[in-house]
Amino acid sequence: MLFRVRYIRDPLITREGGPYFVVGNHVSYLDPIFCLLALDKLSIRFVAGIEVTSGKLLKKLLAPLAMIPIKPFRVSYSTTREIIASIRSGLSVALYPETQRSLAGDLTPFGLSTAKLIKHLRVPVVSVLARGVYLGWPRWAKMFRPGHIELETRLLFTAEETIELSLDEIQNRLTKSITTEDYDWQLRRRRPVRYFSMRPAQGLARICHWCPACDRPMSMESGKHRLSCRHCGQAFRLDLTGFFTAAHGSRPYFDHPLEFAKWQCSRLARALEEGEILSNPCRIEFHERLTEDDTIPEKKIRQGVCKLARDGLLFTDEDDCCEMFFPLGETPALYTSIGFFADVSSDGMVWRLYPESEGFTSMMTDLTRIIWEKRNAFERNS
Repeated sequence: MLFRVRYIRDPLITREGGPYFVVGNHVSYLDPIFCLLALDKLSIRFVAGIEVTSGKLLKKLLAPLAMIPIKPFRVSYSTTREIIASIRSGLSVALYPETQRSLAGDLTPFGLSTAKLIKHLRVPVVSVLARGVYLGWPRWAKMFRPGHIELETRLLFTAEETIELSLDEIQNRLTKSITTEDYDWQLRRRRPVRYFSMRPAQGLARICHWCPACDRPMSMESGKHRLSCRHCGQAFRLDLTGFFTAAHGSRPYFDHPLEFAKWQCSRLARALEEGEILSNPCRIEFHERLTEDDTIPEKKIRQGVCKLARDGLLFTDEDDCCEMFFPLGETPALYTSIGFFADVSSDGMVWRLYPESEGFTSMMTDLTRIIWEKRNAFERNS
C-alpha cells in the first residue's frame, strides 16, 4: 500500500451479527477500498454514482466490489430495492450519505433519505471514519498523495436502536459519526503528516478562486506550490502537510484551503444578497432526458453566458438570445468534475455546462449548497 494505515476497530462489530449497513465520510475515490480494509472480515457491496460504475479505469479497479449504481437527478427506487435484496441475502451494503466527494474537506450536507433507509432495513449500522484521506487525494488534485491515514470503525446502531430511535435521533447520530476535518486532525497530532506530491498546489484554483486581497472572484491561479492572484499578486504557498505558509510579500489570510473555501462560500452568499452579477462565458451540451419522452432539443450545443441567481443559474445563448433557467438547491451538491463541467437540469433534461473559468464550477457547487441548507436547515453538529 502507498498509504500507511492506522486502524481503530470497534470490538462490538465482531459480536453484533450481520449483515450490516455501512456508512462513512466521502472524501476520495479510494473510500470503498479503505472501507474494505477497515472491515476486512465482511463481504460488502457499495452504492456508487454512475460516474464510478461507468468510468473505464474506476470500473475495472472497483469491479470486484459489485457496485450498486445510482444516477443523479432521479428518485432511485431500483437502487433501494437492490440494497434491500442484498441485505436480505446476507451481504453488507455500504453507502456514503454525502453522495458526492467533499469539495474542500468538510462534510457535505445531506438529507433524511439515509436515516429513512436505516429505519427501514432494521439491521445494525457500522460507520467507517477516514482521517487523512482527503489530504491524501484532495478534490482538486488529479492523483493521490501517499502518506499516513487513520480508519476508525464504530458500531453506530444496533438493530434494536434502528427501530426504537426517531428519524431525527438517527440523523443526528449519523451526522456526528461521519463529521471530521483533516486539518483539525493534523493540528491534534504531535507531528503533522506529510503527503508526498511534486505539485501540491496544482489545481487548487478550481476550489479556491476568489482573491481575499482585491476581492475578485475567479482570479486565482495555481502553480506547483503556489496559489496566486493574477490581478494583485496575493499569493499562498501550500506545503506537504496541506497548510498554507507565508508567501513573500503577501498577507496570510488563511491557514489552509478549507478555511479559504468557507470564507469564499460566505462571500458568495453576501455577493448574491447585495445583487452582484456573477457570470462566466460557457458552453452547454444536451446530456440526457430524465423522462421516457424521446423529445430532444433542436439545438444540442449552445454557447453563451451563465449568470448566478439567488435560486439558480440563468444561461443566455449568444446567438439567438434564448434564455434557459436551471434551478439549483434540489440536492445539496452538484454532479461535477470540479474545474471542468457540472450537470444541471431543467424541464426534464440534463445539460452539461462547461464554463470558461475553472473556478465557476466551484461557485455553482457553493450556490447549490447555500440554497439547499437554507431550505433544509441542515446542522452538522446538532
